[in-house]
Amino acid sequence: MRFTHWAEHLLDLLFPPCCAGCASSGSLLCPACLRAIARLQEQRCARCALPCRGTDCRRCRFSSSSLFALQAVALYEEPLRTCIQYLKYRGITRLAQPLGSMLAACYRRYHLRADLVIAVPLHAERERLRGYNHARLLADVCADELGLPCAHPLLQRVRATAAQAGLSSSERRQNVVGAFQCQPQRSALPLSGSTILLIDDVCTTGATLEACTTALLQRGAGRVQALVLAIPG
Repeated sequence: MRFTHWAEHLLDLLFPPCCAGCASSGSLLCPACLRAIARLQEQRCARCALPCRGTDCRRCRFSSSSLFALQAVALYEEPLRTCIQYLKYRGITRLAQPLGSMLAACYRRYHLRADLVIAVPLHAERERLRGYNHARLLADVCADELGLPCAHPLLQRVRATAAQAGLSSSERRQNVVGAFQCQPQRSALPLSGSTILLIDDVCTTGATLEACTTALLQRGAGRVQALVLAIPG
């Protein structure tokens, strides 16, 4: 890790990086763009992160969703949208560092509590083609800053699914039914009764997070707290 850090530092000196938000030279995410990512301010539902007047919104109050809670850093708007897309699709994996730090700051801000950190998994074939799981990169940075252990092998995506983009809410839920499986034997860390911090980049309808949560709760997890970078505006 120390060698990698110095190698990246040397590359930055030789080839200064450009900001993913504004293309200015000097850093992957410049101070101005960091400030431009407006953190969610108004009172938010503790289960879906949407604006509400109480601790939970009317929709969640009467919902049977198994998701314990959801919090998000910001809305899915510029410059955060481009940063997420660069991390996810363009291979700019070093963006996981500033973005993962935002997740850690959000965790502290909302006084969340968790025992284990798990990233929403990609199917093995999709991860092989992409070369990495962006959610896992984010989760590793977040967990490191919070001093929490990661238990990614506990959760596996066992069925390849169509892309969620463009699907309706009901189609999204149907698309991920049975797509995830919790496998406690794959981790030395205890699952039973633990509060899991589930990490992803964006939550649109919550279908993927709910499918992951269902798999974790069925195998003994105590609670699932989801934390994402962005939700729709």
